[in-house]
Order: sequence, then structure tokens, then C-alpha cells
Amino acid sequence: MKESTLTDIPAVNLTEVESVIKEQAGVRAVAVSPSAMPEGEKLIAYVVPDYSQLDRIQASGEEERKRVQKFGRLFDLALKGRNAAPGRNFLGWRSSYTKDHIPDSEMEEWVDVTVHEILSLGPSEVLEIGCGSGLLLLRLARGCKRYVGIDVSAVSLQSVRKQMDELEGPWDGVTLQERPADDFDGFGEDSFDTVIINSVAQYLPSASYLTRVLESAVRAVRPGGAIFIGDVRNLPLLEAFALSVELFQSPPASLLTDLRDRLRRRIQQEAELVISPAFFLAFHRHSPKVSRIEIKLKRGQFENEMTRFRYDVILHLGPSLKDRVELSWLDAEEEHLTLERIRQILDRQKPETLAIMRVANARVEKDVEALHRLQNSDGHRTVEDLKKELGSARMHGINPQALWSLGDELSYQVDISWVSSRTNGSYDVLFRRSVGPARPHLTAVAWPEPATATAGWPLHVNDPRRIALRQDLAVQLSEHCKRRLPEHAVPASFVILDALP
Repeated sequence: MKESTLTDIPAVNLTEVESVIKEQAGVRAVAVSPSAMPEGEKLIAYVVPDYSQLDRIQASGEEERKRVQKFGRLFDLALKGRNAAPGRNFLGWRSSYTKDHIPDSEMEEWVDVTVHEILSLGPSEVLEIGCGSGLLLLRLARGCKRYVGIDVSAVSLQSVRKQMDELEGPWDGVTLQERPADDFDGFGEDSFDTVIINSVAQYLPSASYLTRVLESAVRAVRPGGAIFIGDVRNLPLLEAFALSVELFQSPPASLLTDLRDRLRRRIQQEAELVISPAFFLAFHRHSPKVSRIEIKLKRGQFENEMTRFRYDVILHLGPSLKDRVELSWLDAEEEHLTLERIRQILDRQKPETLAIMRVANARVEKDVEALHRLQNSDGHRTVEDLKKELGSARMHGINPQALWSLGDELSYQVDISWVSSRTNGSYDVLFRRSVGPARPHLTAVAWPEPATATAGWPLHVNDPRRIALRQDLAVQLSEHCKRRLPEHAVPASFVILDALP
């Protein structure tokens, strides 16, 4: 029988405490240990969850509803008392690096680029899911015959109404409704030509919830219309992004072993839905009404976490395009293609099309290299050592914005895609001779696809539900122990682990 050696509290039978904790549903293994804390020695409980049991407990969907409501309350709090010029309420967009608000100039570019993409779809009858503070609605709705904006946040909708009152209309075609993203009650089949889901996917509770939203959106959009899913966080680059944040925030003298631990914890504690582009390929294969799909990098001169680590998706509805254009792809990595070499090919050879795959992405290249070096480094070296190495390393990537600018200069339409879903962030680019202002997508392009393209949807997303399940389990265990144990035997902290050390 194990006995505590704590000096500040009465003797505790640790086996008995562990036995009480195991009574709680969803616990697979537990170890309780005394630990020195600033306020004295306390008990710490290390718990390994039984996720299969927890998933069954939460299978009713109640957890999803709670998570949606939680994000609604967070937006309510962010909006209350915040005064901004109409159409410029950039709430919620804070830098993951500094925790400060992202500068308005960067947010304005982000909104302008998004509006331009949506306008190119020719929207007339629109449903916007998660209209927030109206950044898109206030710029798009006046040009539409009908615009329905829904949001789970009542405060957000009040803010939009107030801004509409302050701005010149007409707003006759605008309807605002408080409802969650998966509630399509009253929206008939083929009732819209455009559905917008912008900067919303990351706040949805699970891949299954997102799938339900997309399936409902597909039913609601008529053939010839489109679904725009914007500002999606890229799962293949999650580790690189997390490391870039940790490197920015870490003291120079911090050891790389500690940096690796912090990186692992940040990944484990990721509470937002992060999605591989391959998820949308899988969805396309199971949706006959979707004729083709575009997975586009974010345009923008500013380099921030949104342009570097996020992307947009457009699902086009209509008759399936049976014939896809098979292109001859130049391999940028094998051919050592530079921006200047690409310019020479376009300017001198003037091809009708130029397809290039595996273009190193200058926006994320250094972050990907940092991850590679960290994984293969001596853990006793420091953050400062790693930053010095990265500072002197030669990078060969091309900023995608430079290719869009090159296309404008030489009269080519430029499509840049992350369909390939590579973990190094490289992209594929297609130059096509411009034939007029309309989008010349008369055929579907056979973009290079990832090896995992045919895998099931769960492999293409993280599972933020597990964060909620872990947090809820810790709360439940604390309450359970308080009911079943004397005060001095209740652990001061419950640490949820994937396995006991």
C-alpha cells in the first residue's frame, strides 16, 4: 500500500485516491503523486482518458451544441462596447504571435481580397453563414437581389443592423437571422446561387459538423452556383505554424528540448478545427452535385498568419465535368525554376498554358525548415542557435503574390493551388492566356493530388473535440473527488496525458 510522504497535509492513501478517480467514466489509467507547489506540497493526478468511452458519452451531439454556443458567447463579449467605423469592426483577429490586434491595413487587404473573390462568382442570391460583424455583408449585399446573413451571436447581428442604419442602403433585400451554422430549416433546395462560409470553419466543433453544413449548403445552392469557404486553416502546415509562434515567443536561451515539449503541447491543445485541402477533395468525391473544386492560396501583399497558413475553397455546383484537362507539369524543384526563369519562359515562348508543380513557398519556407532542423537537432542547443542557423540558411522559395503580379504584367491568368496538400507548403501554379474579364474555367484542371486523396475524411482534420473532452474530464474528476474524498485528499490538479510516463 502506497503512503504519501507529504509533510504539509495528513497522510493520504494514494491507491485509494486513484481508485476513486477510476470510478469516473472515461478514465483508462491514472497515477497520483505528491508534488511541491508554491503554496506547499499538493497531490497531482495524471490521467489517461478512454476516448472511445468519452466519444460514446458525447455522441448525442450535445457537446457540439455547447461548443457552438461557446464561440457565440466569445464573439458577444468581443463586440460589446467596441466602437468602430461601419464595415471596419475587425473583432477577433489577433496575432497568434503578439496577441495584439492585427493592423487595420492588413485586415482591410484581407477583406478586399475576399470580396473580390466572391464577386468573381457573380453572386445575386446569397446565404452567408457566420456573417459576424458584417465585414463581407456590408460590402456585398447592396449589389445582390437577396442576402441572408445568419450568425449564432445575437450581439453580432445587432452590430450589423446598427451599421446598416448608419450606412446608405438600400438594404431591402437583406435578412438577418440568429441560428447556428447547421440550421438550414426553411431554406429550400436550390434557393441560393452563392453560399459564403468565411473564417467560420475553424470555429466549428468537428469534421462531421462541417460535413453536415457543407451537405446542407450543396442542397441549398442551385446548379451554376458556388459555395465559398474562406480563411481555412491548413492542417499539413499546423506544426510549422505552431513552431513559428513558439520560436517567436521563446527566450533565446531556451533549450530546444523545451521548445519541442512546448510545440507538442501546443499541437495537443489546438482547440480550432484545422483542415487539410484533401478533406475537400474527399467531400467532392461524395457530392455528385459538385462539378469542380478550387483550392486557392490567399492573395495579399502583407505576410501574416492568414496569408501564410490559410486558404480558400470554392465548390462549383452543376453538371459534372467528365473531361479534365491533363497538363504537362514542369517540376519546379527538379528544374530549379526561379521567378526570373518563369518570366523568361512566359515572355519569350508565350505558351498558351504553363503548368508548374512543387513550387517552394517563400511565405512558409523558413518555418518548414525550422521544423525540420528542430526534429533533427541536438536538444541541448538553444533557440538562439536555431534562429542563427535559419538566418544564414539559403531559401529558394517564390512568394505566390509575385506570380500573380507576373501574370498581370504579361497578360496571363494565374491559378495557384494547394490541392496537393504537401507538408512543406509548396504549391502548384497554372498560367493561362487571358481571354477576357470572365473567369475562363470552361473545363476542369487535373491538379496534382496528394497520395492520401482517397483516404477517409477523419484523416484530413484534427479533432478539437478532444481538447474539450479533456477539459471537461478534468472538471468532472475534480467535482467527483470533492464528493468522494476528504478535502486534503483531493488532487490540486488533474493533468490529462495520452499515456502515463
